[in-house]
Amino acid sequence: MDPELGAETLAILRKDPLKQALTRTTVKDFQISKLFADNKAAITSVDHDLTGARCVTTSLDESLRIYDCVRGTREHVSYSKKYGCNLAQFTTHPGYIAYASTKINDTIRYLSYETNQYLRYFVGHKGMVTSLQRSPIPGSGTILSAAMDGAVNLWDLEQVNPVSVVKPACGSGGSIAGGGIAAAYDPSGTAIAVAVGSTEIQLFDVRKMASGPFMSSPLESQLTADGAVVAGVQFLPTVGDHMLLVMSNGTIAVLDAFTLKKQAVLLSALPGSASTATNSDLDALGKMQKAFLGQNVTAAPDGKTVIVGGESGDIAFWHIQEALNSVARNANGGSGAMPSAVVRPDGSWNGSHDGPVSACAFNPHMMECVSGSRSLALWTTAT
Repeated sequence: MDPELGAETLAILRKDPLKQALTRTTVKDFQISKLFADNKAAITSVDHDLTGARCVTTSLDESLRIYDCVRGTREHVSYSKKYGCNLAQFTTHPGYIAYASTKINDTIRYLSYETNQYLRYFVGHKGMVTSLQRSPIPGSGTILSAAMDGAVNLWDLEQVNPVSVVKPACGSGGSIAGGGIAAAYDPSGTAIAVAVGSTEIQLFDVRKMASGPFMSSPLESQLTADGAVVAGVQFLPTVGDHMLLVMSNGTIAVLDAFTLKKQAVLLSALPGSASTATNSDLDALGKMQKAFLGQNVTAAPDGKTVIVGGESGDIAFWHIQEALNSVARNANGGSGAMPSAVVRPDGSWNGSHDGPVSACAFNPHMMECVSGSRSLALWTTAT
């Protein structure tokens, strides 16, 4: 790392994201500051490194690309043509990423993107990997995965075999065939949420995975209408008292992380937005929806704002606490029926992609967000 970039990164790390809460003014002022047209197909995932100085993308064109988020430049590209790539995650080791294969096998690959050499292969899943996340515990060297074989695995980056494997119960059906599965760490790294098919969501203690979930709750019928199944799950950062459950039909539910009960449903369709998506874009989005990914949803580092990329290329945002307050007011002032839990966006950003937004990620340390379609956009505030 050169001295100039080192100083910039140090300045980023000195900023506490909790002190940079997005206000109603700052969040609506986001605009595209840099646009990259490097990919030949849709971007499927985005992740930032621990400092927020870099992000990595995967794409249906089977490329992994590294970008410098401080300078707004492309930095590196690798290809995984034989095995495909998805869900790339920076690890706690600088210069390394882990990503899921998408064809031939379901191996998780541990790559040095600086030397383009593989350090290790994590073999164990017998179905498509649908979730991959590094532990939020500093220096833990552990990653979490879930796959369509119904398994949720914990991996130590120094070992080729998983250190823990569980196959969550799937309700009366006992299978996720034709369904989805997703898993995520809570902000403390001590608990894991696992959402299964159209049946239920479960919470596990990381230290006692083999003992089974310490809490579970069935998914409400409103969320599984029209055959929808789980696409993704994530905790809101910082406190972790709420989580987002993304369904394959685009429904996004805000759940209480302690009771697992639905608190609100985010209506992500933007009224009056005309889609500019091409047939190939929509086909790519369809493939990703069928892959149960849910990568187009992200939350700000303070956990107070949620961003969702849409099929039209727009990006909508919600102030979560205000959304929950709105639901509470509707419930107290009316019948409290399910429709009162639906909350429309507080707004959308000034600018749009040329196709469906398939991946979004807020920078953990800078007032910046990254979104991807076939192009990659860096968003910053206008002020």
